[in-house]
Amino acid sequence: MAKVLGPLGKSKRHPLLPRSHSRNGGKDLIEMELHAAKEILAEVFGITIPEVEEMIRQRSEERMLWPERFWLEE
Repeated sequence: MAKVLGPLGKSKRHPLLPRSHSRNGGKDLIEMELHAAKEILAEVFGITIPEVEEMIRQRSEERMLWPERFWLEE
C-alpha cells in the first residue's frame, strides 16, 4: 500500500476512461453512466429500473410545469 501512495498520501493511480474509436463513443459512455445512475437510484429507493424511469419522467414533467424560479414583475 505504501508504494501506491505518494508523499502526501494521495494515490498515484488515475481512473481509466473507456476509449472508443467510433464516433458514438461519447454517447455510449453517457448511456452507460445513465444506466448506472438508474441502478443506484433503484438500489437506494428499493424499486425497479422501470419504476426509476417513471420517477424520472414524472420529475421531468414537474420541471416543465413549475419553473425553477418565479420572477416578480415590478
